[in-house]
Amino acid sequence: MDASPTTIVTTPHTTTTIVAIASDDTYAHVYSDVRHMIEDGFGDTDTRRGPLEFFNAAGSQLVPVFGPTWQLVDLQDSRDAPDADRLRQRLAAVLDHVAAYLRKHPEFVEASGLTLDEALLQLPRPAEQDLAHVLALFPHDLDDGKTVQPLSRGGWFHNSLHAAGWTH
Repeated sequence: MDASPTTIVTTPHTTTTIVAIASDDTYAHVYSDVRHMIEDGFGDTDTRRGPLEFFNAAGSQLVPVFGPTWQLVDLQDSRDAPDADRLRQRLAAVLDHVAAYLRKHPEFVEASGLTLDEALLQLPRPAEQDLAHVLALFPHDLDDGKTVQPLSRGGWFHNSLHAAGWTH
């Protein structure tokens, strides 16, 4: 596979079951399951983060389930009808936020060997692309504990999501 800066590399067998989105649309991350999401720190108390909303890959909202110490232990289907368009809009808002951040801080992607224009061209386009493809372009955690970096050059997209939003 060509790994040039303008090539988008996806993992063919990536399955997204959870999309975590900051309520203010400044951050999003996708996970294959609740266990990976919790292991990534989403079950802990963390004052650096604001409120989150959770969705499945079809656009149905997921409701958090808390344990006795008010830590996230699971997610359940809200039983609302899936709204893929709403999920697309939320993801587009996150990506607009990331793009604005990168325009103010082009050195962030240039450190990865990309120009600002190359990086912006690689960002997912929820309004134009299949939702499954868009979600596959977001960083994913795998069973081996590694993160899939679907876009080339050292995980710049994953890192820019954190830099523009919040860190974990």
